[in-house]
Amino acid sequence: MTRMLFTLTAMAAMVATSAQAGDCGNCYSSCGTAACGSCGGCDTGCGDACGGAPASCGDGCYSTVECTVMVPQQVTEYRTVCRTAYRQEQRERTYTVYKQVPRTETKTRTVSYHTWEDRTREESYTVCENVWEEKTQSYKVCVPYTEERQGTRTVCKQVWEDQTQEYTVQVPYTEERQGSRTVYKPVWEEKTQDYTVQVPYTEERQGTRTVYKPVWEEKTQEYTVQVPYTEERTGYKSVWDTVQETHYRTVSRDAGHWVTQQVADPCNPCCVRCCRKWCPQVVCEQVPYTVCKKVCRQEPYTYTVTLCRPEVRTRSYKVCTQVAEQQPYTYTVSLCRAETRTRTYKVCTQVAEQQPYTYTVNLCRPETRTRTYKVCKNVSVEEPYTYTVCLHRWEDRTRSYKVCKQVPVQKTRVVSYKVCVPQTREESYDVTVYDSVPEQKTQAYTVCVPYQVQEQVPYTTCKMVPTTVTKQVYSGGSCGGNGCGSCGSSCGSCGSSCGGCSSCGN
Repeated sequence: MTRMLFTLTAMAAMVATSAQAGDCGNCYSSCGTAACGSCGGCDTGCGDACGGAPASCGDGCYSTVECTVMVPQQVTEYRTVCRTAYRQEQRERTYTVYKQVPRTETKTRTVSYHTWEDRTREESYTVCENVWEEKTQSYKVCVPYTEERQGTRTVCKQVWEDQTQEYTVQVPYTEERQGSRTVYKPVWEEKTQDYTVQVPYTEERQGTRTVYKPVWEEKTQEYTVQVPYTEERTGYKSVWDTVQETHYRTVSRDAGHWVTQQVADPCNPCCVRCCRKWCPQVVCEQVPYTVCKKVCRQEPYTYTVTLCRPEVRTRSYKVCTQVAEQQPYTYTVSLCRAETRTRTYKVCTQVAEQQPYTYTVNLCRPETRTRTYKVCKNVSVEEPYTYTVCLHRWEDRTRSYKVCKQVPVQKTRVVSYKVCVPQTREESYDVTVYDSVPEQKTQAYTVCVPYQVQEQVPYTTCKMVPTTVTKQVYSGGSCGGNGCGSCGSSCGSCGSSCGGCSSCGN
């Protein structure tokens, strides 16, 4: 946009300069032949007739033009925005707490127990006594003895014997031979080749590009704010009470007795032994006991809840939109043109040629030789020897031994035994009972209270600022600045004869 304003300003200055140049030409042409016949027009000047300086007309001149251009500039501005802030406030509330206070109660119960009682009784029993008897026994024993005997055995002895053997050996020798081989020699040859080269060059082209200008637009937006408020509600909490319950459990006790039994003696089957045996009798009884149980109950209470309700508000904001505008421009393109060139290169060709040579061959001739070696043979020889033999003979012997017999004997003894006698007694025990005691407590809590705050928020906007720019503009025509000046002064001096230079403005 700025470049287009500069272009329009320059064109206006050129039009104004051309108008002034035309008026200046009219000024010189106003010197007619009747008043200033000797002036000769603008080409010869008015110096002789009008008494002024000669008006020399140049090839052209430049004029200085001041123009006002609107230049975009980024400006920081401030706007007032309302926002919701929160501050914390300390508040207090009272609630009830139930404490479990323990207390001890004394109770009485009947306890059953057993007492062991010592008693005696007289009983007779049979005892087997050991009686030893001596006896004689005959037996045979195998007695070992040694005896030397003569024998013959075969022994193998080693005998060494010399033998002769013929063997063949390959004896190496060298021999020279003649042969021919093919050798390749390089032969160079020059050739010509045409190739194409891409030669780069530059070219200026005209194009159009899209320029985006920012356009600010004010819009309105609705937004929702959560406004807090308090509300009282009723809830239920669980309170545990202690309740005593009586339960029964089954207790097993042994109410058996002793029984005397006659058992056969394992040492003497003819005798009988008396043994005491306990006959168990398990009796189950129901015994009461007290259990403290927690019972839950629901208790109502009131509490305060902070809630938020939505509230719709409106605010204004600016939106920057980019507007597309087509703008011409000149750019340079690098291109390549194809160009054919010629080059000379050498080609190497391999030429085969037969060449004689002498080489050495390693050969072997067979040769017979003789060697002597020893052979070991085993020869069997009969040899006498003496060996010992272990033999056995039987002998009769006699021995004495004792035999134990079990003889039963009747005896009497006094036996002590214990009897389990059941008894009861009264005993007291302590039980812990919990009472619920209410207690008032105060609790401090923090609440966020909203309030409105106005703030200055900076934002950047684009504004068009007028700026005065000085430019050198080519005016064209044949009257330069100095020629017109001198012409004006001369025309002023010859105003009576030339009719003035009203069209010049002098």
